[in-house]
Amino acid sequence: MKSLLCATLSAVFLAVAPQADAADFDNLTIRLAHTAAVSHAHHEAAQLFAKNVAERTGNKVKVEVYPAGELGDQPSLAEQVTLGALDMAVVSLGNMAMYSKKLNAMTAPFLFEDYDHAHRVIDGFVMDWMNEGLAEHDSVGLSMFDYGFRQTTTQDIVVMKAEDLKGVKIRVPPSTGLLAAFDAIGANTQRIAYSELYTSLKQGVVAAEENPVFTILADSLFETQNQLALTNHYFDCQILLANKMFFDGLSPELQAILKEEAVKAQNLTRERISHGETAVIEELKEKGMNVTVPDRESFVRLMQPAYDKVGELAGKEEMAKLLKAIDAARTAK
Repeated sequence: MKSLLCATLSAVFLAVAPQADAADFDNLTIRLAHTAAVSHAHHEAAQLFAKNVAERTGNKVKVEVYPAGELGDQPSLAEQVTLGALDMAVVSLGNMAMYSKKLNAMTAPFLFEDYDHAHRVIDGFVMDWMNEGLAEHDSVGLSMFDYGFRQTTTQDIVVMKAEDLKGVKIRVPPSTGLLAAFDAIGANTQRIAYSELYTSLKQGVVAAEENPVFTILADSLFETQNQLALTNHYFDCQILLANKMFFDGLSPELQAILKEEAVKAQNLTRERISHGETAVIEELKEKGMNVTVPDRESFVRLMQPAYDKVGELAGKEEMAKLLKAIDAARTAK
């Protein structure tokens, strides 16, 4: 009887304990924006983050999620967070390199062998290294969402080697490393806002673009492109970014919850992206895309000008730090 009573009391205590903790939080609404489609893993991760934060704070802290560029494109979201006009956003490293120059180092092409390699570098080095620079621009990264290895798509141009893209008009985002990489192989790079990409491809303004396969599927880019080359030229990841003044003003307890839930959201993107890539490629095949695996070495041997450009902008010392961490992670399997 005594043991039964103890067990009952323990169960009751465990059930009510989280609610007692939740009473310590003030009512707060956090605005979180991203640019991914609602069908993308980033939106699922943002919703998971919002759900878990609400549950752990007894619905005192609510996260409002604004998907699909509702509050602006990535450069705009980055600016809004750094200025304190927006609490949180999911923003690419390339866009944040506009503020912290050393982040240009992460935009260099062909840095990582695979997802596991990239994750080891991000967890073991990049997050702390990145936040040292972001702190100077009133922002802090809470975690890093996978976006996937970027691939190349074209219309009627079969890509088996780097030379097949020479002279091809290709839309490339405003990332130092990506622009330099495609310039190095002789492609005709075009800077077009992502919101205008689908129309530009449809109208033949450009003949090619590059994105992770999840984006190619989610945003129906396969409707405008019939060739998919698995170039794996760049590992794309995006920062779950918070305004630092906003974050520093929160209680230590709430800061801990946001950090923990940010990592859980990050891990969801890792699972969805790395484990789901093969299935997405098969779906793109079913939708009519011809898939090729180009000669990686034909690209890598042309990349020195891109590495020089990235190193110049990031700073040789910072570039060396990153490359050292990448090499160390390569042997730490």
